[in-house]
Amino acid sequence: MSSNDKPNQSRYRALFENSRDALLLFDRDGYFDCNTRAVELFGLNSKKEALTYAPWDLAPPTQPDGANSKEIAQAHIETAFQQSGAFFEYTHQTVGGTTFPAEVKLTRFEDNGRPVLHSLVRDITERKERERELTESEAKYRNLFESTQDALMLLDRQGFFDCNEHTLDLFHIESLDTFAEYTPWDLAPPTQPDGRDSEEAAQEHIETAFETGTALFEWVHRRPDGTEFPAEVKLSRFDHRGEPRLHALVRNISDRKAYERQIREQRDNLEILNQVLRHDIRNDIQLIMAYAELAADQSESDSIQEHLDIVLENAEHAVEITTTARQMAKVMLSDTENIAPTPLGPSLSSAVEEVQNTYPAAVVTPTAAVPETPVQANDMLEAVFRNLLKNAIQHNDKEVPEVDISARERTDSVLVQIADNGPGIPDTEKETIFGKGETGLDSSGTGLGLYLVKTLVESYGGVIEIYDNEPVGTIFSVTVPKAG
Repeated sequence: MSSNDKPNQSRYRALFENSRDALLLFDRDGYFDCNTRAVELFGLNSKKEALTYAPWDLAPPTQPDGANSKEIAQAHIETAFQQSGAFFEYTHQTVGGTTFPAEVKLTRFEDNGRPVLHSLVRDITERKERERELTESEAKYRNLFESTQDALMLLDRQGFFDCNEHTLDLFHIESLDTFAEYTPWDLAPPTQPDGRDSEEAAQEHIETAFETGTALFEWVHRRPDGTEFPAEVKLSRFDHRGEPRLHALVRNISDRKAYERQIREQRDNLEILNQVLRHDIRNDIQLIMAYAELAADQSESDSIQEHLDIVLENAEHAVEITTTARQMAKVMLSDTENIAPTPLGPSLSSAVEEVQNTYPAAVVTPTAAVPETPVQANDMLEAVFRNLLKNAIQHNDKEVPEVDISARERTDSVLVQIADNGPGIPDTEKETIFGKGETGLDSSGTGLGLYLVKTLVESYGGVIEIYDNEPVGTIFSVTVPKAG
């Protein structure tokens, strides 16, 4: 042995012993050397004990596929001797009876002129567990993918590469291969309802999903047979085999769109009906009022005058009802309440001016200063104050109705209070007074005005409350949020 061989042997021995994998040396007669890791892996007491076993002795009788472990081991060993190596998976077993999956690499080399094998055995239990979990996860995902009631498809920037059966049914396409020939913009009309080019719009949504992780939008699809349908599309980014991909959920919303069209048509029809009825009723009432005033001018009978005053009073009340009905229709039939920053002062001033003109005998004392901070409301805010002021006067039992208005700014809202000197409201009625028609048939009011007030204030995100005034009367307190 030369002096150069000794360092090489020492270096090899250090690598042999310090390897994290089990290393064993054997020939056709069995093992003749191994490292410490091999002793640990197979649950042995010593290297000497390891050398008493054949490779197939450290394995269960059969492999997972049912093959005889000894025959499989001998076949791989013979292959390694003949072809200089072999690489395979094999189930080993410790001396304690615990089995584990292993990756085995056999390498032939010459040892003092005789052929021997170097065996590297790597425990791959953790890897197999990860593979099992991944397989189960993929199977679970595939089951969900196929069983969902929505169309699901997978795509990248080039187009589709997978879809479920519901996708094929939705687009009237026979197979996945045929579906994969299309791009998202191929399955759409040239332009979307808003006039945008479908290809440009689709690519923009796809890029948004790749960049931000998701995109949700409405889309009009077109099948290969030319039929179209509206859809709700959700794109979600995920990793597929190490590359970013998109998961697309497409939901046919034809029924929802048809229902929305029906609702819009009904709303439009109700609005037309409301306008016609209010127009005709107001015309008839104005005719009644004109003849009643004419009769009052010509009549010298006090009793007839008294009856005509009642006719005129109720006719004026009927006109007021049509006004409230118009306001209610505007609130309930509108697509959106158009809530936006609204100055409080003009709405309050306009309501005070109208009420003072309508009820000149009443004393209305407006607030000296109104907060300039805009509130969260719309152009119906005036109707809130007008109805509260009229309510305070119409239901007042004093010879001279008095109404005081105050307003002050809070941290996140503005508070407006309308206080009167009327008879007050019993506690039992405070909770129900804002209901539709709560005043009853025997009352001079219909209750619609206060119902409108509550509906509007709550639509603004505000609150309306009722308190007893001192010494007599009622305070209506309206809190409206400041505009954000």
